[in-house]
Amino acid sequence: MEGNLYLFNNEALWDLIKEQHGNHGGVYKIIAVEDGKRKPINRFLGTDTDGILYIGKANTFIDRVIDLKKSIAPEYKGTAHICGRRYKANPNIAKLFPYGLLHIELTQSAMPVELEKKLLREYIYKFGEVPPLNAV
Repeated sequence: MEGNLYLFNNEALWDLIKEQHGNHGGVYKIIAVEDGKRKPINRFLGTDTDGILYIGKANTFIDRVIDLKKSIAPEYKGTAHICGRRYKANPNIAKLFPYGLLHIELTQSAMPVELEKKLLREYIYKFGEVPPLNAV
């Protein structure tokens, strides 16, 4: 299941999301992409070659992604999203996964809560833990 992948620091991010997703929501994943490839992440039970840093849900992508981008972007001081607070709380995370490499993948769903739970369960089953910026 793969959605649309967008670079966080793309100036046209809002327009792209609004144009392609309107007021729809679903599940989003934060992924680091380096040199055109997803950056692997070592996990407890193996390597996540998809490079998933976070899995979340949104009733509408545009509102949630705005909060998320503001909480992660270095120039913003916003803390409206827990993922951004975790990202900024540990400088080693930003060093290993710089803001310029971060992408967001959006997958529309009429039932985002259920899809998020399913994806997190699958991730935990495969790697023995949640993605690095998620919490249980």
